[in-house]
This record gives sequence, C-alpha cells and structure tokens, in this order.
Amino acid sequence: MRRQAVIFIHGIGEQQDGYSTAIENALREAFPDHVEDVRDSLSKKQRDELSAADPAAPIFREVLWAKITSGPKNELWKRVNRSHNLDMVKLRRFFVEFAGDAVGYQRDGDENIVYNKINDCVQAQIDSLKKEFPNDTFEYTFVTHSLGTIVSSNYLYDQSLIKPSRKGIKATNLFTLGSPIAIWTLRFGGPLNAVHPVQVSRPDGAWINILDDEDVIGFPLRDLNPQYAAAVDMDYVTEIGGLMSMGNPISHIGYWTDNNAIKPIARKLAIDSLRMTSKVAYKKRAYLKYIENLWNV
Repeated sequence: MRRQAVIFIHGIGEQQDGYSTAIENALREAFPDHVEDVRDSLSKKQRDELSAADPAAPIFREVLWAKITSGPKNELWKRVNRSHNLDMVKLRRFFVEFAGDAVGYQRDGDENIVYNKINDCVQAQIDSLKKEFPNDTFEYTFVTHSLGTIVSSNYLYDQSLIKPSRKGIKATNLFTLGSPIAIWTLRFGGPLNAVHPVQVSRPDGAWINILDDEDVIGFPLRDLNPQYAAAVDMDYVTEIGGLMSMGNPISHIGYWTDNNAIKPIARKLAIDSLRMTSKVAYKKRAYLKYIENLWNV
C-alpha cells in the first residue's frame, strides 16, 4: 500500500513534545474538504473514474531535536549572566537561542557531532514509519520551520548521496516556513556558489517556500540563482499571525497555526491522495494558481 507521511521539523527554541499538534489537527480537519474541492474541480469523466474509497488521511510524525542543543545553550546562558548585569536580556536570550542552534548545527570537521545527532532524529522518525508499516511504501512531505528548513535540506541532500539511490529518502513535497536558507548560502561563499539545492520528486512533487513579508528570518529562495529557481516552485509571500504578530517580526513564530501556511499544505496532500488512489495527474500550474489566489503580498 502507498501512503503519505508528513514529517514536521521545528526551528530554534526550547520546543517540547507535541509542538506540531496544532498544525497536525488543522491539516487533519482541512484534508477532507480539500479532497472534495479537488474532486469538484475535475471533469465529469474524471470524477466517474475516481476510486469509490475515500483517500486515507496522511500519517504524521514530528522530529524533536531541541533537546540536543538545549543543554549547552542553557549552560552558556547561565555562565554569561553570572557576573554582570546585562541589558537587553530578552533580545540576548533570543540571540543565544537562534545563533546557538545555528552555530551548534554547523558541520565541525570529521565528527559533525551535533549535525549527526539532529539528522539522526529525523532518521528515527523515518525508521519508525518503516517499522510500523513494513509492507507499505511512503511518499514524504516535509513541513519545516526556521532552522528546521536547513535541517530538512541537509538531511534530504545527504540522503540523495546514498548509494544505491533507492535506499535514500526523497521528499515528494517540501514546505519551508520562515526559512533562513538564503543566509545559509553564505557558508558556500554566497548564493552564486550554492548550486546544489535539494530536489523534490518530479513531476509530482512541489517545494513551496512560505514567508511573511515582515519575518526578518525568512527569505525568498527562487532569486538566489538559476538552480534554486528550478528547485523551488514558489516563494509564497503572505501575512502570518494574528493581530499581535501580523505586521511585525513576531510573525516568525506564527506559521504552525496560520491558515495562510496550512492551506497550501492541505491542498497538496489532497491532490497527492487522489493521484495515489485514483491516478489523477498532478497539475502544477493549477496548484500554484490556487496558492496565488490566497493572501499574497
């Protein structure tokens, strides 16, 4: 049996078990409605040929890697705060959280201690799916936020290097929310040198990069270079967050619960479910048009 699996990967901060519960519940609730909407958009001939069975909802897994970096960050914060009355405490703490995770995740020569431990957290969720459903095959949708977008990109790129290639994991879909991947290209000497972006499965996959226009951590990706323009299907610039976060940088923490991020994901999962169960071809232009008709900036 072919199944859809959604893998959530969080970003910076002291995340806890269940951080993805809100978006998982929202996707579960929205999924049947999007399936019906996609069905209604088909021709009568196509609808008559659909499988009578309702598509199964995706299986969800969350990757929790925060515990790997939280101990060292807390120890650092305790020590730098020990002897001095520093100002801008909240901003300093945020910087420790963001920069601490980013620096900790850097490759560090042959050992790559933190890098490997975080990637192992991703692999553990993939392995758990294979163990629970040993006779099934999966299509993977990665939904990733902030530094988690870099984790997913690195993990999937490393998977592409595994030989034989059938043993590696390739994402059908990649949704990057508030992604600093553009800044990460500076590791390679700038965007013109970052010429090997991760690839999703074609022709059925999609990479949608979602960002709020006031999110100072999230950046567009398609303009980085021709390779990213080919790999990323859309930079979806929208408004994220409620009244308190909309229109300011706090929007960076609002993606998990905002419909402007949830709807494109739910729509693609519905499209893929009908493709997998009833062989309804994925129409990229129609899907991107659907996103364009949402709240774009």
